[in-house]
Amino acid sequence: MQPAGGIHDGVAPLSRRGWAQDEADMMIEIEKRDATQLPAARQPGSGGLFENKVVLLGVIVIAQLLTAVAITRLFIEPRFAPRPAAEAGAGRVSVPSGRTGELVGLGEMIVTLRDDSVAPHYLRTNVSLEVAGARTVALVGERRPQLRDIVIMSLSQRTAAHLLTPDGKEDARREIAARIGEKLPLNALINVYFSDLMIQ
Repeated sequence: MQPAGGIHDGVAPLSRRGWAQDEADMMIEIEKRDATQLPAARQPGSGGLFENKVVLLGVIVIAQLLTAVAITRLFIEPRFAPRPAAEAGAGRVSVPSGRTGELVGLGEMIVTLRDDSVAPHYLRTNVSLEVAGARTVALVGERRPQLRDIVIMSLSQRTAAHLLTPDGKEDARREIAARIGEKLPLNALINVYFSDLMIQ
């Protein structure tokens, strides 16, 4: 006969609720204990800014977008921005230059100079252009009347007294080079030469 509530063969007696209920109660107790012992970093809702994957992905996308905008503004836009007219014209004039090219004559020209005296002064000149490449030589041949007009209009604004000085001749050369350089491809004009310059 077995005493009530005693131990039989080293096994604790079953409670009135049974083994299944006791096991369920133990699991609940274990879950409660584990929840209270979780580290603060692993508890839901306390993970910080980078714990949430959506927020982390958003930060990465914004950082990449800002980097792309900065690279575009600093390095790409300056290369394709239009240059001011003064800078563009200055890039075309290379008088004098260390390069050599082919000489193309524009022919003899007679120009009436601007003068304050009663008797007009005339300038007879021959202008030659030094250009880079055979394609530019052909282009000068096609545009010869336009280029001659540029030379005539530029020289007719000068006085005889100014053109007789070395500085006057150099100023005329630079102005002609700048104006003709605008009509030719970039860096195609190397230099401008006066082969004759006679004033009457």
